Order: sequence, then C-alpha cells, then structure tokens
Amino acid sequence: MVGFSAATGQHGKKEYVTEVKVIIQLRHRNLVQPIGWCHDRNEFILVYEFMPNGSLDSHLFRDKDPLTWSVRYRISLGLASAILYLHEDWEQRVAHRDIKSSNVMLASSFNVKLGDFGLAKLMDHKLGPKTTGLAGTLGYLAPEYISTDRASKESDVYQHYDYFKAKRWLPTVFNSLISL
Repeated sequence: MVGFSAATGQHGKKEYVTEVKVIIQLRHRNLVQPIGWCHDRNEFILVYEFMPNGSLDSHLFRDKDPLTWSVRYRISLGLASAILYLHEDWEQRVAHRDIKSSNVMLASSFNVKLGDFGLAKLMDHKLGPKTTGLAGTLGYLAPEYISTDRASKESDVYQHYDYFKAKRWLPTVFNSLISL
C-alpha cells in the first residue's frame, strides 16, 4: 500500500511529518507498518506493507459478500488491541483522532491493521489523557469531542463504533443537523 500526499502548504507537510514521526516508532501486530517514505519538493510519499484485502470500508459498504459477524468480531478485537496499545501500552499515549473504516486496513485472512496517523497526537501518560484541537472526520467524531474540542482515549474508542453500524456517513444529514 502506498500513500501519496501532495502537500498543500504547511498543513500537508505537517500531517506527513507527524505521520512519519509516529509510525516509525510504533510496533504492534494490528498497526500498519511502514516500509519507507520520501519527500521531494511538494510530493510526500509513504510506503506501507501490502494489504491484500484493502480497507474495511470497501467491504462494509457493498451488497455482495458482506462480512460475517464472526469476521467483524475478529476485526473488532484486532482494532481494540491496536487502540489499547496506542493508549496504554506504548511509552507515550497516542490519540489517533481519525479512526474510521477507511483507515482500517485488512491484511490476509482479514487481520486488521490500523493506519493513517496524520492527525495523531503524542501525549505523556503522566500529563493527562486529553489533547486540544479538533481534528478528524466529521460524522465519526464523538459528540463530546466536538463540543469540548478535546480529544481523549474515549473519543478514539467512540470512533471504533463506526463499522458496527455499517452505514456510510451522510454529510448532508450531518450538516442539516448542525444548522438546526
């Protein structure tokens, strides 16, 4: 899997640098592993291990051959293991802030691998569980994260729920709710 990202000013470069800094340090069976990266002018390229079954969303939102509940359960356990590692087991606490089905990759036998650490924030275990600054994908954000502008372990766990509902997020519905 290759992630291409054309930098749009400092924001694109910042996400790329953040992702590289985070992923080169993390080692867990349920996290996508980097193979390499490079940047030249405004082109930023990340190369990850190959994921033969693509992303989870490509399996959730199709009519043909839906995932069985036993496969979904196994995916849920793998994703929960990755989140636990990020929040508790690594030397620093990592708030992913963008856990959604398109960032959950599926290796052979549908083994789950969480990816896309461009919005991740590193936090010290001793300094508390929250970080400021709203980031992520609307429709997947925890309500308390939106209202307080503070990411937490709990807001990452809330995003884990996305694939259980197995429905695409509809921006028009969300936008109409916001304007009420």
